[in-house]
Amino acid sequence: MPFTIPAFVQYQSPMFPLRGLWNRPPVEGDQFVNAELDWLTTTNGVNAVQFSLSGNSPVALSQIVSLSVDNGRCGVDVDFIFPDSGFVLTVAAHNQGLYPVFTNALMFYASAPGAAAGDITILQILNSVPPPVQLTATSAQNHASLGGIPANVNGPVQLVAAGVSGTLNTLQISVGAATTAAAGAAALTLTDGAGHTLWQTYVDMPPNSNATIPYNLNGLALRFVNGLVLTIAGSTLTGGYVTANAFYTAP
Repeated sequence: MPFTIPAFVQYQSPMFPLRGLWNRPPVEGDQFVNAELDWLTTTNGVNAVQFSLSGNSPVALSQIVSLSVDNGRCGVDVDFIFPDSGFVLTVAAHNQGLYPVFTNALMFYASAPGAAAGDITILQILNSVPPPVQLTATSAQNHASLGGIPANVNGPVQLVAAGVSGTLNTLQISVGAATTAAAGAAALTLTDGAGHTLWQTYVDMPPNSNATIPYNLNGLALRFVNGLVLTIAGSTLTGGYVTANAFYTAP
């Protein structure tokens, strides 16, 4: 079957073969090292950490062949960077697994741009490749709910308590207006405790309306810090209520 090769350029950099270690038995026997990264807490306020298992390290590993990473309690992706080979392993937020890595060195970096206090990544650094193990990330979520918020009262309402940080996955908001002869409107804004705007809309109710307007937003993956606040502003509605449901993972 014929095929067409697109326009291309020859790869210009030299290609040096590096030794693959996945089939080499470690001289020290099968071993692994545990590490826990409490981002911004035990990492001294930074989002990158260097691991060095050589030199003055008390750990007697002769090679790094795989990583077992539990990123289920972290709301951002974590990159594991191996400078000697240029290999980068990215473990997605709220995921975990056992991953082979390609390096001849005993030093690498873990980087989590955007990580917040409360994000935790746990890893095991292995000198061999264990048998495959399927790890399933938890699907448990937290739920915050508010009902019966008067739609004609301007001001903020706390949806998720201050002090809680995490990832907003689903937002369900419903605005119901009472029957009135006049039209009415209101602006709704969702912000976190750091002042970031996560969602906003403008509700415009026609006269003689007894309507309910639902907003169902799924698959958001929006980070928030220090709680969530729903604010009603500029309301000219003469009645009605707002209900809100937030489904989120913490952190």
